[in-house]
Amino acid sequence: MAPNLTQLRIELPDHPGALAAVTRVLARHRMNVIEVAIHEVDGPRAIDEILIEGEAPVDPVALRVALADAGGDLLSVTPCEVRTDLVVAAAAWICESLAHPDRRATLVAAVHALTGINPVHVIPAGLAEDTEIGLAAVRRGRPVVKRLEELPPFLLTDGLRGGARWVLAAPDGLDPTVVVFASRPFSTRFTATELRRLTALLDCRRKMMEVLTPVG
Repeated sequence: MAPNLTQLRIELPDHPGALAAVTRVLARHRMNVIEVAIHEVDGPRAIDEILIEGEAPVDPVALRVALADAGGDLLSVTPCEVRTDLVVAAAAWICESLAHPDRRATLVAAVHALTGINPVHVIPAGLAEDTEIGLAAVRRGRPVVKRLEELPPFLLTDGLRGGARWVLAAPDGLDPTVVVFASRPFSTRFTATELRRLTALLDCRRKMMEVLTPVG
C-alpha cells in the first residue's frame, strides 16, 4: 500500500520548542514529517504547514485533541497526491505561461501550486471594482484582506452559502488588469508568507505579459 501524503496546517505558539512539541505528537501518531513551511503572521503565534507521510489516513479529531495538549491548533487536513517542489512548480509555470501569459486557467493553477491558496477566482479589474474590497485593492495596488459578513457573488460558486469569512483581493499591480479573489473561514487566516508569494507571482505574470504580448 502506498503511503498517504497529507498537508497539515497548524497554528502554534511562536517560541522555541513549540514546533518540536508538535513533531513529537506527529511521531506518536506514526506520521513521518517530510517538509515544514513556516508562515509569518501577526501576533505571538505562527502557522506551520507540515507535509506528513503515514500508512493510514489522518484522523482529524484525534489529532486535533493531541495537538491541543501540545499547544497547537489543527486548522486543516488536506490529502496530497504528490509532493510539490516550489522551485520546480515555479519553473514549470513560467514555461507554460510563455506562450499565453494572459491565460487565466494557468494563473489559477499557479496560485494554487505556489501559494497554497485554493480555490481562487480571477476577476477583471473593472468587475472587481464593483465590490468594496476589490475597489480598495485596485486603488492600493496591493493585496487586501478583510473579514466580510457577506461574500461577493462570484465567491459563492465554491458551494458556499454565504456568511462571514476572510476575503482576499489581490490586484496584478498598479493599474491592474485582473484581481485574484479567495475566501476562507475565520479559523484559517491568510498569512504574510502567502501574500508575498502571491504578489511575486502576479508581478512576474504582469512582466511576462508586458514583454511577450505583441503591441498593435
